[in-house]
Amino acid sequence: MLRRLLADLMARRARSRPEPPLTPRSAPPRMTDLQVEEGRQAVIARYGPWTAHNVQLRDSLYTIGPAVAGDEFKLRRVVQAVADASSKPLGSLRVMDLACLEGMYALEFARHGSEVVAIEGREANIAKARFARDALGLRNVEFLCDDVRNVSRARHGEFDVVLCLGILYHLDAPDVFTFLERIAEACTRLAVVDTHVSLNADVQRSHRGRNYWGRVHVEHLSGASAEEKETRLWASLDNAHSFFPTRTSLLAALTHAGFTSIYECHVPFEPAKANDRVTLLAIKGSRVELESAPLLASLESGPPQEDAIR
Repeated sequence: MLRRLLADLMARRARSRPEPPLTPRSAPPRMTDLQVEEGRQAVIARYGPWTAHNVQLRDSLYTIGPAVAGDEFKLRRVVQAVADASSKPLGSLRVMDLACLEGMYALEFARHGSEVVAIEGREANIAKARFARDALGLRNVEFLCDDVRNVSRARHGEFDVVLCLGILYHLDAPDVFTFLERIAEACTRLAVVDTHVSLNADVQRSHRGRNYWGRVHVEHLSGASAEEKETRLWASLDNAHSFFPTRTSLLAALTHAGFTSIYECHVPFEPAKANDRVTLLAIKGSRVELESAPLLASLESGPPQEDAIR
């Protein structure tokens, strides 16, 4: 009976859009170890087990289990890269986590003191993330159930750091390009983009008069229902296809969105990372005019255009 009541409560909370901001008065009281385990089992009964984010909830209690599940390696890379590249300590950052899945990255930054807003489009993932937050007693992370394509500075404010991890390759053109523009609009310093890129320039897509190359990826089979798409936790929300830009086209799109320098992260190591997947640090700074080579001022910054962007 207790598990059923907990599951019903979490289902209602996950469907609320948006979640009211947490305050010291409204933050949940600390759960006992027994309540945490019963709550975890209730979430699993309602939404299925955690699929990737193995978050430590108590000394010997994890969302998945007491063994490395795999995503911890990317977590270490992302947190270290942000700590090294940002101009503020982690505890002073405002962070946005886009398509946060089960919330491990958002929770990690919150545990370091960052103020975090995380957006996720699937109810099951949001319920798991909110449960873990409540189990940890965190007051500085907000989980919103929404489509990340709706993100904007007007709605969500500005952020020192924006995390775009494992979502870009689920978007089709032109959404993939407008999404990068929205990230740049909300970002004041650093965006971390971890995504697949196309190794082949098979198709061309245009946006704002510029051409980009990549390939098309199937997200859902033709005729898939909305219910079927909702249950496919590792696919797009609704678009049947997505567009994987080539590495050069992705760099060009980030440059055109407003980032002034972009770096690829290789360390900390991420074992078995696919050769078509990259972790990029895109920095939004001020463009510097060269004193000794003024002729470059007449040329557009960034990669070359048209067929050269492959």
